[in-house]
Amino acid sequence: MNTRLKSALEATHLEHLLQRFTNEGVTDDILCELADQDLEKIGITKLGDRKRLLLAFHKAPRVEGGGTVLIEVKGGVLPVYSELKGASVATFEIGKYPVMHEEWEWVRVWGVSNGYELGEGHRNGDFRPITKVSWYDAVKWCNAKSEHEAMEPVYRIEDAVFRKGDYGSSGSKWIKRNEKANGYRLPLEAEWEWAAMGGVLAIKSIASPTQGGAATEPEIELGGYRAFGAYFNELGIYEITSNMWEWCWDRDETGTAHRIRSESTWSRKTHPDHSHRRVSRSPETRYSVLGFRLARNA
Repeated sequence: MNTRLKSALEATHLEHLLQRFTNEGVTDDILCELADQDLEKIGITKLGDRKRLLLAFHKAPRVEGGGTVLIEVKGGVLPVYSELKGASVATFEIGKYPVMHEEWEWVRVWGVSNGYELGEGHRNGDFRPITKVSWYDAVKWCNAKSEHEAMEPVYRIEDAVFRKGDYGSSGSKWIKRNEKANGYRLPLEAEWEWAAMGGVLAIKSIASPTQGGAATEPEIELGGYRAFGAYFNELGIYEITSNMWEWCWDRDETGTAHRIRSESTWSRKTHPDHSHRRVSRSPETRYSVLGFRLARNA
């Protein structure tokens, strides 16, 4: 049975072409030999569909960076005005952009064809951030992207690569992180905050916070995020300060919910020296304003 072929066609909503592939003698063991002209001959007329299928059929060669733009962030120590003050951050890499829908979909199709369980998320446009993805979705997708680019996956469960499953509000504790793996991962909360404030490039020029009481935490606006503008921070990271929220690896004090981070227009105006809002959500949460950004060990 052509399991990989069937999964790839279902993931791209082309399952109606299965019989055509079968008639042409296409089997799982020759998928990696197919070229664009072969798919066109079978009857896949849209270039985008052919590209996604080819990505599903082929394992990418090891290419440093893998087409994802990562920025190196030199390590340091979070300052006294951070709730994570004193936390040490090692040098690491973080995505210049949040994960966009087009990249999400390409990796998702390959993952589904190779034993992963991954939902479609919410399409905001090919070159806009993927949203409505849970913490489980994000870490599985990181593993799929790592495997697709011949890197070592970071996340494991019961000593196996984490590819399937959604274990509810309390089950994320079973997912373990291989700290030495070279694959893609979610940023640690301290890494996210350090990168968002500009790291060592910004910390030298920021004065201690002025006195005053803490501002009240507002509710998350679920109706949508601020339209993306051409905003880069000191490190050249794009829109890490948007109203969209981003998953981090860390669990909070409850041991179940995971940190999501954002810096909003509200927080920059009312509390400029402590602007990175700390919020936690259950790992199965999916919001229209919740996505993620990739990280890797340096």
